[in-house]
Amino acid sequence: MTDHVALEHISTLKTEQEEAARNRAAAERGDAPLLPSERLWGFWEFTYANSALAIATWAFLIGGSVGLFVGPKEGIAAIIIGNIVGVVLTALATTTMTGRYGVEQFVALRSQFGYNGSRVVYVLAVVILTMGWLAVLAMMFGRSIDGLMALSAGEAANPTGAKMIIAAIGAILLTWFIVAKGPTSIKFFNMVVSPALVLLMVAMLYLILSHHSIGELLALPALAPPFEDKTLNFIVAVEVNLAAGFSWWPYIGNLARLTKNERTAFWPNVLGIFAAAALGEIVGLLAAVALGESDPTIWMTKIAGPMIGIVALLFVAFANMTSMANILYTSIVGLRQVGTASVRAISWGAILFLFCLIPFGLVVFYPQMYDGFFIFLVWTSALNSALAGIGIADYFFLRGQKLDMRSLHGPQENGPYRFWAGFNPIGLFALAVGFIVYVAVFNPQTLASLPAFKYLTASVPSCLAAGATHYVLTRLFARGRGWGQYP
Repeated sequence: MTDHVALEHISTLKTEQEEAARNRAAAERGDAPLLPSERLWGFWEFTYANSALAIATWAFLIGGSVGLFVGPKEGIAAIIIGNIVGVVLTALATTTMTGRYGVEQFVALRSQFGYNGSRVVYVLAVVILTMGWLAVLAMMFGRSIDGLMALSAGEAANPTGAKMIIAAIGAILLTWFIVAKGPTSIKFFNMVVSPALVLLMVAMLYLILSHHSIGELLALPALAPPFEDKTLNFIVAVEVNLAAGFSWWPYIGNLARLTKNERTAFWPNVLGIFAAAALGEIVGLLAAVALGESDPTIWMTKIAGPMIGIVALLFVAFANMTSMANILYTSIVGLRQVGTASVRAISWGAILFLFCLIPFGLVVFYPQMYDGFFIFLVWTSALNSALAGIGIADYFFLRGQKLDMRSLHGPQENGPYRFWAGFNPIGLFALAVGFIVYVAVFNPQTLASLPAFKYLTASVPSCLAAGATHYVLTRLFARGRGWGQYP
C-alpha cells in the first residue's frame, strides 16, 4: 500500500514537472508573459546579448558608408549622435514595456494597433525586413568564408561565387539549428562569442592606429561625398546612423522580455547596442577612409596580414551568426503570436525552417542585394522611427505605463483591444503619417531632401509626427468610442 502511494506521488510529481516545463517553454516562446523567475538574463548577460547582436559585419559596413559622406572627425560625431538618439528612442518604445511585464512585443502592440493591426505591423517590420537582414547577414558570412578560403589558398576571392552561396546557406541552416534549441542556447552562444568580438574590435582598431596616427586619420577626407554642401553630407551621415539605431525596433523588445526587470531591460541597450555598434562603426569608418575599401572582408586582410586576417574573418563570420540567431528568435516569437491558429500549431523547429526559405532564395537568386545594403538600411528607418514615436506616445503618455495582461492574452474578438474589427485606424494612420513625413523630408532612394533636412534629419520628424498624430487623435476619438481601454 505504501509503495502504491509512493508510486502515485512520484507519478504526480513527474506530471507536475512536465507541465511546468511545458509552461516554461510556452512562456519563452511568447505564448504567455514570462514571470520574473522564468527570465534568463541579468544586467551583464543582456549587455552581452546586445553586444553580440550589435557587433556584426553590418557595423563595419555602416561605418564604411559613413566614410562615403564625411571624414573620420565628422564621421565619429555622426556615429555617436545618430546611434544614441536612435537606440534610446527605440529602447523606450519597446524594452520598457516588455521588460516590465515579460510580454511578447507584438502581443503588447495589440494595445497600439489592435490584434489584426499588430499583424500588419509584424509583416511590415519583421517579415519583410528580417528576411532581408537574414539574407544580408548570411551573405556577409559567406563572403567572410570565401575570403578566408581564398586567403588560405593564395587565390582571389569571389564574393558572388558558389563558395559564398554555399557558406551563406550553411550559415542559415546553422542559425536554424541554434534557435531551434531555444533561448538557452542563444544565451550560451552570446556569452562565449560576445567578449571575443569586443576584443577583435579593439585589436582591429589597434592595427589601424599602428599604421596611421590619430592626427593622420582625422585629417583624411571622405571617400566620395555626393554633395558640395558639407553640412548636408554630415546630416546624411547622421541619418544613416539614426537608421542604424532605429533598426533595432523589431528585435530588442523580445530580447528584453527575457531580462529580470524593467531597468535591466533598458540600460544594457546603451552599453550593449549603442557602445558595441558605435565601436564597430568607428573601426569600419577608419578602415574605409584609410584603405579606400568599405567591405570588411577585404580591408581586414589588407590591414592585418594573412595570418591575423584569417582569424579576423573567422570571428567576423561568427559575429554574424550571433546576430542572425537573435533576430530569428525574436521574429518567430512574434510570428507565433500574430499568426492564426494553424500557424501556431506548427512545431517550433518547423516554423523556424519555413521562415528561412525566403532568405535561402535571396542568397541563391539575388546576391546583389548585398550591394544595396546602404539604401536598404535607410529605408528601414522610414518605418521604424514612426513605430518608435507611436510606442512612446501610447505607452508613456496615453497609458501611463499600464497594460492589461488578461486583455492582451485573452480572446481578442470582443476584448478592449479590438478597436475597429481588430484594427486601430488611429495607430495605422499615424504610422502612415510618419512614413510619408520621412520620405517627403528625405528620399532614401535618391538622397533628395527638403531644406529642413539639414536641421532636423528625417527620422526625428518622422518619429515626432507619428507620435503626435497618435496622441492627438487618440485623445480626440478613441476614448469616446471606448477603444483600447485608455485610462
